[in-house]
Amino acid sequence: MNKKGIIYFLIILFLGFVLIGAWAYKSFYYDEKQSTTQNIDSFLKENNYMQQVEKKETVLDTTTGEYFAKVTFKDEPKNEYEIYQMGSNNFQIIGYKDGEEITNKKEGKYITNY
Repeated sequence: MNKKGIIYFLIILFLGFVLIGAWAYKSFYYDEKQSTTQNIDSFLKENNYMQQVEKKETVLDTTTGEYFAKVTFKDEPKNEYEIYQMGSNNFQIIGYKDGEEITNKKEGKYITNY
């Protein structure tokens, strides 16, 4: 093989790696993030929480590889909530105030499982 053939082969090989990497990123991260965001938005709308949302951000939990939403509500601006999708149609909401988990519904009315 001459030098031109080797260069073309390396360029095609490099482009192949780039395309496979872009496909893998889209399939494993981007699509999952979009799906989780849509499901959490639907949950918030169904429970009439959407109009109370002041700030919402979808975040990747690097320890589990799962996405969740960090939400602050207008009527409880000092509390930060994390909304996790547990299965196809179950959601868990964990609240935090000053870095500590809220376990009392009187302090955080949006929490679940307490």
